[in-house]
Amino acid sequence: MSAHVRVLLVDDRAITRAGIRAVLDRDGRIEVVGEAVDAADAERQVLRLGPAVVLADAQSPGLDAVGMVAAIAARCGDDMPAVLLTAHGTGGTAREALRAGAKGVVLSSATPEQLVSAVHMVSAGYAVYAAAGPQRPGAGGELWPGAVSRPDTDAERARADLLTRREHEVLRLLARGLSNAEMSAELVVSESTVKSHVQNLLDKLHLRNRVHAVIYAHRTGLAPAVCACSGAP
Repeated sequence: MSAHVRVLLVDDRAITRAGIRAVLDRDGRIEVVGEAVDAADAERQVLRLGPAVVLADAQSPGLDAVGMVAAIAARCGDDMPAVLLTAHGTGGTAREALRAGAKGVVLSSATPEQLVSAVHMVSAGYAVYAAAGPQRPGAGGELWPGAVSRPDTDAERARADLLTRREHEVLRLLARGLSNAEMSAELVVSESTVKSHVQNLLDKLHLRNRVHAVIYAHRTGLAPAVCACSGAP
């Protein structure tokens, strides 16, 4: 089983941190290792705890998100953790934070499953961009200027034809961030059966692990949510 994704939460509102922690704690592959209330605290915690992902609210009243990202980048260099921001929209502070080195943005209106998927994507080295609707230009979802909306996915999607109906269902549930136990309950099958389906779809799609399955589902449009762009092998 792959190691947990270590996450540092950054927000000056305790109730917001508690809510996000509750969402992340439901995923068996994410571990919240610490919390910070402002940029200076976040920098200290990053150096002390070494998280893989820093999850912060770009609109947190007491947080200078851009300054935080710049400070972490300056202190950590190539060892900088992936900074993932939540934001009410795709403008202003969030854009500046991306330019400063943040790895991605998800809308504050994202579902818990979308947030969990985004955490796994940035931890795997992919950039994640907010979108309010379908992931194609002019279809209601705003992408960042210069972002790769979707590559030519014909070949990738063709591989999905090899999947059975049940494997398609498992892939969509994976993309929502569900664990094997949660998929077992959702599909009313044993957990061992779920594990077999997961392994089969990984083999058929030539994917290395569950995280790459999540990324594949979003890149090919088999699971709507966020846009995962290139950045990892």
